[in-house]
Amino acid sequence: MKKVLILNGSPSGDIGNCAAFIAKIRKIDKTLEYDVIHLAKTSITATLKKRIANSDSVIFVTGTYWDSWGSPLQKLLEEMTDMEATPAVMGKPCAVMVLMHSVGGKSVLSRLQGVLSTMGFLIPPMSGMVYSLVSDIALKTKTTHAKDFWQIEDAELILENLKTAMALKVGWTTWPVDKKDPRRKWFR
Repeated sequence: MKKVLILNGSPSGDIGNCAAFIAKIRKIDKTLEYDVIHLAKTSITATLKKRIANSDSVIFVTGTYWDSWGSPLQKLLEEMTDMEATPAVMGKPCAVMVLMHSVGGKSVLSRLQGVLSTMGFLIPPMSGMVYSLVSDIALKTKTTHAKDFWQIEDAELILENLKTAMALKVGWTTWPVDKKDPRRKWFR
């Protein structure tokens, strides 16, 4: 069984909208083994990095906060700098799922996928989505526009694409990365 690590980047941790969304995701595909980490309640340690390294894929879930992802996810990305271009993430399939009230989520999705790709993660096709309060309300009405909204059911397609990507065996090439001290002072 393939291991999917779900990282909840919401400041609300295990009690917010992202946690409820993750609960729905976990019910979609029972052929995957899920490990959920609520970053708001977790210290970023070598143990967490090992869980990332030992997963077969990672799903990043976050809300939208002032046109960005949640602060717990930002802290994780900062602490993962030393994992860039390492076997722990290089070519590891990932997906991004963003929740938002009304606006800003698509920008968060695109920027986060860019960060993850640059770090070395593999972004499979159709592996990101934004689910909004506005969509949720609209989808509860009868509308001919329903196919134009991301829907919770789209997570099923994302999981299928993740499974396809997990089956790939590619010898990726990396650029050289200074791993000595990514935090060293360079401006004088």
